[in-house]
Amino acid sequence: MSGMRKWMGAAVGAAGLVVLVAGTFLPWSRSGMTYRDSYESLGVLRELGFIGNVVTVWVAMIPVAAVTIALFALGLRRSAAIVAAILSIIVGTISGVAAVQGADEGDLIGIASSGPATTTAGSALALLGAVIVLATRRTRVAQQRTAGGEP
Repeated sequence: MSGMRKWMGAAVGAAGLVVLVAGTFLPWSRSGMTYRDSYESLGVLRELGFIGNVVTVWVAMIPVAAVTIALFALGLRRSAAIVAAILSIIVGTISGVAAVQGADEGDLIGIASSGPATTTAGSALALLGAVIVLATRRTRVAQQRTAGGEP
């Protein structure tokens, strides 16, 4: 039964990572009639001198998520769950703050809500999957404990 829960946790975690990454390509900011995804928004902030190399770290999230999904698929679920938890906490915090700070519908400049909200939902889903995997006991440990028990 615990093996099934681990695979379910891995599936939920991987799906959450896909939604998390997809949300970064949705609109995050709006300027007049122009919508920008998270990468374009961070690029504009970097050109204006507000942030340093945050864009490089933000873009690195995509390969980290891809490797984590591959680790889930290869059966290295606990290692993948740890990376997924860390990634989802960091990205979820950033997107959650952006979602809360979203602009009103009448504003010409501000934060668009679809990107941050989708990324936050993906982060929550990835974190849930990671918790399921990490909360489930290892199958080998459970078998060793019962193998030498009383007849």
